[in-house]
Amino acid sequence: MASLLSIRSKLLVLLMISGLSAALAISTIGYMRSDTALRAAVWDQLVSIRETKKADIVRYLDAQERAFAAFAKQDQVADAIVAFRAAYAAEGALDTGTAPQDLAKFYQTEILPRLPDEERPLSPDAMLPGSVAALRLQQRYIAQNPAASGDRDLLDAPAGGMPTAYDAVHKAHHSHLRQMMQLLNLYDVFLIDDQTGQVLYTAEKEIDFATDLANGPYRSSSLARAYQIVRDRPDDQHGIAFVDFEHYAPSFGAPAAFLAAPVYRDGDRVGILVGQFSIDALNTTLTSSGRWKDEGLGASGEVYLVGADGFARSDSRFLIEDKPGYLAQLADLGADPAEIAAIDRSGHSVLNQHFATLAVERAQSGNTGADTIRDYRGVQVLSAYAPLDFGGNRWAIIAEKDVDEALGPLHDLRRVILIATGGISIVITLFALISARAFVAPLMRLQLGVERLKAGETQFQVQVKGNDEFATLASAFNGMVSEIVRRNGIIEAKTTEYEKLLRNVMPDAAADRFTGGDLVVADTFENVSIIYAVIGGLEDMQRRLSATDMIRLLNELIDLIDEAAERHGVEKVKTIGDAYLAACGLSTPRLDHRQRAAAFAREIQNILTRFNQAKDLTLSLSIGLTNGEVDAGIIGRKRFVYEILGECVSEARRLALAPEGGDIRMSDAMGDAMGDALLGQGISHG
Repeated sequence: MASLLSIRSKLLVLLMISGLSAALAISTIGYMRSDTALRAAVWDQLVSIRETKKADIVRYLDAQERAFAAFAKQDQVADAIVAFRAAYAAEGALDTGTAPQDLAKFYQTEILPRLPDEERPLSPDAMLPGSVAALRLQQRYIAQNPAASGDRDLLDAPAGGMPTAYDAVHKAHHSHLRQMMQLLNLYDVFLIDDQTGQVLYTAEKEIDFATDLANGPYRSSSLARAYQIVRDRPDDQHGIAFVDFEHYAPSFGAPAAFLAAPVYRDGDRVGILVGQFSIDALNTTLTSSGRWKDEGLGASGEVYLVGADGFARSDSRFLIEDKPGYLAQLADLGADPAEIAAIDRSGHSVLNQHFATLAVERAQSGNTGADTIRDYRGVQVLSAYAPLDFGGNRWAIIAEKDVDEALGPLHDLRRVILIATGGISIVITLFALISARAFVAPLMRLQLGVERLKAGETQFQVQVKGNDEFATLASAFNGMVSEIVRRNGIIEAKTTEYEKLLRNVMPDAAADRFTGGDLVVADTFENVSIIYAVIGGLEDMQRRLSATDMIRLLNELIDLIDEAAERHGVEKVKTIGDAYLAACGLSTPRLDHRQRAAAFAREIQNILTRFNQAKDLTLSLSIGLTNGEVDAGIIGRKRFVYEILGECVSEARRLALAPEGGDIRMSDAMGDAMGDALLGQGISHG
């Protein structure tokens, strides 16, 4: 029965059913789509923020690496290492005047109390350097430095006492090295003897200054690893070594990473340059300087970085905003008490908090994506994660937002959808009763137009009424019909041009077979006259004329020869550089093909004579005439040519190119057939 209903009736039934079921369908679909769309929007936002932060970090790290590499190549750095090495050795040869116990007292009162518990030795003796030079330098540049820790880089040379060679070198180079440290946003700069591991110089004068990285108290530190990586590389590898962030005891347990590069002078490695940068810049970027809401992260969103060791490389937002509540939450989750104590003591998550979430695991495995997971607080979040590779290390960068906040508007939206769908279903039903006829009429006009077009009719237009979508569709249909008419005309014109061009490059019979679809067009013609003409003097003409003028003149001459060929019933085959190949009796058999060929040869000689006189040229024309059997056909698929082959073609070419004889030379066989009367007409036998 449904098939007997008209389109109008079907439309009415469809719209009424839609109206009655709209409330349930729209509310369900709307809610699901809203949930998906809202999640997608939040994920898109988190991915955008993640990628922006990632790009900022990568740009920062890459810029640091490039700038540090340029710093290591400065001549001043190489000069400084050489000078500091000599001065350091000289310092060790001086009468010490410094007792180890004096420096130990300084360590006991100033250094040990500030070290984290896990980094604090039982005695300061375990931290003291072993050489005389190191004791002297630490005493004068650290213990006796009038500036407080963090400002010791302000000292150019110690005051009081007899200046040493080291003091002079330090005063000469410290200002430049300190300036470069600040320009590169580094925490400290080290000059290290690549042979001994001796720290010859540091800008900040922390307790790693003047120590031995090979055997001293910091031989297992991340600074020592950076030195060892560069030290053990072959001299032909000048790349930058990067050591990831770790707690660094000389900086009182603060997170520190190191860049290290070899320093060369005159092709020889003279030492190693190391730069220490703290995690402050990365942490500030990732914590948005506390402006999470301004960056679209709302009340619960954050971006954080996790190292390959699973420990944080940035502070948690929730630690910054509510430290007591955050620590209590970690305790409720069963976090390691030592970890909680470290976070409490330092006030930082960096290198103190371990992450084992699904997002971190996926990012560390090299995956980029977004998902709904439980974060390190045990809270369900929308998470966008990605790996971040630098210096041979893989970090995970995570952007997250709590599900409760991200999907909060969904509940209000659901209520609005339920109310709206009820009203919409009623409106749709009423509207269907009124507008079904208006909807169907344009469709019927279009249907009629399609049937006419299907029948091959193109000279018509569908009536367009109004300015709605149906009118637009009708206008588009009319445009399509007009375009079909226009393109059919273009196709016909192009086909005509193609056939005309085809008949210019091959005989009509071959062209007809080729356009008819023959894949191989080839024929044998038993009695054909061949005319092979060679134009001489082109080299001299080429030297005198420009390319444009020469081509213009040649086209003029060939056009004259082509016209003569048409008058004599001669078919042009092709031109090849300075040669003109033609045949008579090829497509149209002619009993007088020999006479026509000879007459054509004499006329083009006359044409050339007049052409030379008119253009003030000295071109010559040597013509070979033969007759016999030839094979002709189309050669090539993409760029085809019509070619004739046979002994008589080769003979005609030989006669035309022969150095002796007249201007027109005819084969003996052709001459015998025509008689000797031709010999007095400028034609000689071959």
